[in-house]
Amino acid sequence: MCRKCTLISIILVLSLLLVSANAETAVDWVINARTAQAFTDEAVPEEDLRVILEAGLAATSAINQQPWYFVAITNREVMDEITGSAGGFGGIPMDSAPDGAADGDRPTLPDGEKPDGAPAGDMPAPPAGGMTGGAKAGLGDSPVAVVIYMDEGSKSPNASFDCGLACENMFIAAKSLGYGAKIISSPTMQLNGNDHDALCEKLGVDKSYTAVAVLLIGREDESVDGTSGASVRSAMDEKVSFVD
Repeated sequence: MCRKCTLISIILVLSLLLVSANAETAVDWVINARTAQAFTDEAVPEEDLRVILEAGLAATSAINQQPWYFVAITNREVMDEITGSAGGFGGIPMDSAPDGAADGDRPTLPDGEKPDGAPAGDMPAPPAGGMTGGAKAGLGDSPVAVVIYMDEGSKSPNASFDCGLACENMFIAAKSLGYGAKIISSPTMQLNGNDHDALCEKLGVDKSYTAVAVLLIGREDESVDGTSGASVRSAMDEKVSFVD
């Protein structure tokens, strides 16, 4: 009987140690996770992709509205069609992005036109060939792109925030499985632009939905230095207050 109790105690201790180790790893993934700037062509297995999508579906949402819809794209021709729907764009050189520009690419339309909702000001033209050395990854540069759509008819008081939580869940899940990941928003200008209805039909999405983000997933290209050029994060005392 004592031997059995000892065995149970050992199992409990090992279980606690395992939980503790996993918790520490999860924290490390969140704190140390960085945005991937280049991907290899290695495919993401369907079982891994399903785990990542399941993490998105498990995100918290106001009054459990779950106002999201995900489209996992692995077809490069479809990615090219999305980018081409507004004149096409690939990765942009890091040194050409305007100050304060968000990660991702900036589309340029023919004759200087821009998609609906685009910010004022000039937008840099994409380099030939899309993803090249010293460029930021955009749609079409990763083996998987997950489009996060928002249900405009949701009763959620902040549906876009809920979709953001789902996107971040998938980002963390992808990193925890050893993949590189990057959240971009520029392709939403194409997805919500003049070809919105046609793209929704192609992607199997309700036409009342709006694209809010795109998550790029794949094995990170280690030959590209995405560390030394990473943005410096603000110190805690600049962004956090403690109220005792």
